[in-house]
Amino acid sequence: MDMFLSMRIFVQIVELGSFTKAASALQLHRPVATKAVQHLEQTLGVRLLHRTTRRITLTAEGEEFYQRCAEILSQVSDTVGRFAQRSARPRGRLRLDLPVTIAKTIIIPALPAFQRQYPEIELVIGARDQYADIVGEGIDCAVRLGEVRTPGFVARKIAEVPMVTCASPEYLDQSGTPRTVDDLHRHVAVNFFYGPERKIMDWRFFVDGEEQSVKMRSGILANDSEAFLASGLAGFGILQGVLPALQPYIDSGRLVRVLPDTPSVPKIISVVYPARRHLPSKVKVFIDWLTHVLSQAGINPS
Repeated sequence: MDMFLSMRIFVQIVELGSFTKAASALQLHRPVATKAVQHLEQTLGVRLLHRTTRRITLTAEGEEFYQRCAEILSQVSDTVGRFAQRSARPRGRLRLDLPVTIAKTIIIPALPAFQRQYPEIELVIGARDQYADIVGEGIDCAVRLGEVRTPGFVARKIAEVPMVTCASPEYLDQSGTPRTVDDLHRHVAVNFFYGPERKIMDWRFFVDGEEQSVKMRSGILANDSEAFLASGLAGFGILQGVLPALQPYIDSGRLVRVLPDTPSVPKIISVVYPARRHLPSKVKVFIDWLTHVLSQAGINPS
């Protein structure tokens, strides 16, 4: 079997954690993936993988060989891509993972223009508030709110979205209106949490020119943006969220701005993709387009 193909198959098996998924991703039959690993192990004279019915793990030699293969394949992909992009129009399936808040309010309403500009790109959109497994789910590019530090991935900051603190009129009538950041400690919040560790997002303000972080006592907790908004509208507490998503409710009077003279710290918007791979043209044009769309929406470039 061709050594280069065997290396590609091996890398896919490691990254997807499955012979079947790797074969499917490369449009090969499952036995071809098995033979590729057998070919490599026989050629190298070492075992690369430990295989059980439930999982695949790398041996020490397999880990080293994977790193070398990944580097070689990345270099080949980069070389081919540099020349191919000079003549080829961006095309193919582009799988995106987006946070619900900005997906619904900003990105999806603008996507018809992207489709007209790049008709040969097929968009596959996932919108969720919890982080997806980018490699495992075959996602080309993820958009994230907040700081992102994930080994093996590029997290490119492209904009900063303004945040706003607000509450329902019913909550403010019942509990009073805070006038300073210190007053917030006498109130409860609609807090947003994420991840299996249920981490609660801090509230951040600019006070006297310096950032100040506030941990709010929870009136209710939510890990879904729709439930987060509904809880705020229902009067469970004060909430701090992305301004474009909350502005219509402020305009209609269903939410009232709190601490309007104490600005919240903007939230970073980043695009995330695997670090080692050559950036496909379909991903590059999407990132460029998204940066422009956010700018047009009045969201400051990062």
